[in-house]
Amino acid sequence: MSKISEVQGRVILDSRGKPTVEVKIRTDDGLEAIDSVPSGTSTSSREAALVEPSLAVANINQIIAAKLIGQEVTAQREIDQMMIALDGTANKAKLGANAILGVSLAVARAAAMASKMPLFWYLNKFFRQISASETEPKIPTPMMVMICGGQHGGNRLCIQEFLLIGKIEQGRKVWQTIKKILKKRRIDYKLGLEGAFSPDLQYDEDALDIILEAIQASGLRLNQDVRLGLDIAGNNCRMTAADICRLFEKYQLYSLEDPFAETAWSQFSQLKLELEKSGRDFLLIGDDLFATHKNLLQKGIDDQVANGIIIKANQVGTLTETMEVVALAKKAKFQGVVSHRSGETQDTFIADLAVAVAADFLKAGAPIPRERLLKYRRLKEIESEL
Repeated sequence: MSKISEVQGRVILDSRGKPTVEVKIRTDDGLEAIDSVPSGTSTSSREAALVEPSLAVANINQIIAAKLIGQEVTAQREIDQMMIALDGTANKAKLGANAILGVSLAVARAAAMASKMPLFWYLNKFFRQISASETEPKIPTPMMVMICGGQHGGNRLCIQEFLLIGKIEQGRKVWQTIKKILKKRRIDYKLGLEGAFSPDLQYDEDALDIILEAIQASGLRLNQDVRLGLDIAGNNCRMTAADICRLFEKYQLYSLEDPFAETAWSQFSQLKLELEKSGRDFLLIGDDLFATHKNLLQKGIDDQVANGIIIKANQVGTLTETMEVVALAKKAKFQGVVSHRSGETQDTFIADLAVAVAADFLKAGAPIPRERLLKYRRLKEIESEL
């Protein structure tokens, strides 16, 4: 089998023009794999710790590399555990989750090449081992951000993301229609961090009204062809349960992500009970609440605070730990949303990961900017292979 012969990190720029980490893995039989690490703007305090990208690269090249050279590239679990032990902290603060994850993902990509398998099939095989299940790969439904506010928008809107849930082509059509509406009404706008519109609107409901108008003008039907969701980002946007329920009913919303702050466990559980009274399908998602950590997800399962979870590998720091969280979520019948970050790269790993673990949704931003569109295109490529 292929053995790791070289591990090399370097600093690159993400979609925001900020430094991040890229890792190259070479094997003794001439294979080469490259992966990079995203980072978020709105983050949970429970996420694994990042270090400055230049320090992360130094840690990769001077500390991690020496331990990995000569290791079987397919020994993913052992390599991840080795890096966790090498770091020696509870939240990867010594080496940095950005250093560890970059290596972890690049190792997986190299291992897929060594196994002569598409990445999603290799990851699926690994996930079956982690979850002790017979999970088959599945194409997730895209969650595409159309309008942004909060820390992502730089405007007066409180809610961070207004999401369209449907096919990629539907998302592109609605996005283009929103653009026409904003121009026709002479509403000033810029593009936010993830390619969504950041319009000069005063109220969150104004944004929802524009999206509903765009859906109708695009010849689509709400809750038949497409669905609507919100990422409230409750750490930064404070709303009452009554206001959230009112929006849920008025706009026939399907998904609500982080409606409250990451410590508001009881508010989550109370809202879940209120949403259940509606008799409609809904998705109440924890992102900052769970931070892709098993212990936090287990608490959420025990306390019945949600029925969905955002999966972000860089919140926990290794591929193995990410898959362990997905396995626990599936066991609890939670729906999974594999997600990007606001600071992205042109890496498409999350598309393969979402298919491999049979995630219900892939959230990768607006289907327009190159670094977002590449991930949705990768879904299309995998769909043709399946």
